[in-house]
Amino acid sequence: MRTNKIFILFVLLVLTSRTSGLNIKVRLLSEHLFSTVDVNVVSGAYSVLCDNKKVFPTDLTAGSAITITRFEGKIRMEKGLELIGFFSEIEFIGTKYNNVFSLKTANLTKERIYEDNLQIVLLASELSLVNTIGLEKYIAGVVQSEVFGSSNEVEFFKIQSIASRTYCLANLNRHLPQGYNLCDGTHCQAYKGRCTQADILRATYESFSDVVVDSSNRLISTAYHSNSGGMTESAGNIWQKDISYLQSVRDTFSIGARNYQWEKVIPKKQWIGYFIAGFGSKYAQPEYQAKILNFEQEQRIAKWIIDVDTIETKDIRTFFKLRSSYFSVQTKGENVYLKGKGYGHGVGLSQEGAIEMVKQGYSPAEIFRFYYQDVRVIKYTEIIDF
Repeated sequence: MRTNKIFILFVLLVLTSRTSGLNIKVRLLSEHLFSTVDVNVVSGAYSVLCDNKKVFPTDLTAGSAITITRFEGKIRMEKGLELIGFFSEIEFIGTKYNNVFSLKTANLTKERIYEDNLQIVLLASELSLVNTIGLEKYIAGVVQSEVFGSSNEVEFFKIQSIASRTYCLANLNRHLPQGYNLCDGTHCQAYKGRCTQADILRATYESFSDVVVDSSNRLISTAYHSNSGGMTESAGNIWQKDISYLQSVRDTFSIGARNYQWEKVIPKKQWIGYFIAGFGSKYAQPEYQAKILNFEQEQRIAKWIIDVDTIETKDIRTFFKLRSSYFSVQTKGENVYLKGKGYGHGVGLSQEGAIEMVKQGYSPAEIFRFYYQDVRVIKYTEIIDF
């Protein structure tokens, strides 16, 4: 245990020194609704600026706690029982090494711990919490949030680090109008705080600055999902935009993994009701019901064509909260049984497939070339001037 802690400290030192000046802004708790948040200093020290003015004579150190509340168009700040004031913007700026803070709201089951700096503003009458953090530390946090528990393979963590880093740098402008680069939810990439796993930190360090580019040396959109079900999906079928490197491939590496297969039972009446509501009362007729109550999807299809109706399988997935849009339908009695394959949208890299490829000895470059067409791995310093 002590060895792991020393290694984590070493990697944090290296990542901090190698990424100085390369920071990104990530909105925190973006998928949560809250009006009050507790900010606690875990380590290091923070200078607190309220509307660009320092409000405490000395920096806050470990154990200091601040309560932030949205109140009548302003941000109310309290320290213990003391009301500090009402402001438009609050910044927590780290002033020492290893500056770490935590956030706690009523709807979080446990506090989340983050590194570096925090900015709080009102955005559309909501509290917007933005973490300014070094790129590589953010990537390690993303990898831990996205995949930890699904693998203990350092080489797979490298794959996920490269994919997450590429996605981040390719989407830096995604939320610029709102004052940050990325959010911490599924709209961008899951990010639930600092990385504490030594193997993930090691993988991030060893893959430092690696990204995936297409044949024109442009960063690609490294879409990824849990399991392809044996066949990945083309981007054009999911997002109505054909992308040369995001084409469907047969993926035997994902077969048999934990998320390869799934089943769901839906009441027959509810299943038929979906089609009647979306495509008309003709689906109350026996001849139409025969087409929707038994259906075999031998390979991925994006559109289910029934006479003049085009039924998007991804819409069925969303409505019924299915693991994927890759499923077949059988009916028994008063229930419909969906037997599906895969988990996620199916576009790009299958995480469970990549784990199996790692076990079989494939290199990161080979794995990326399997799931994305005509790509290569390079250092981002070769194409981007930071």
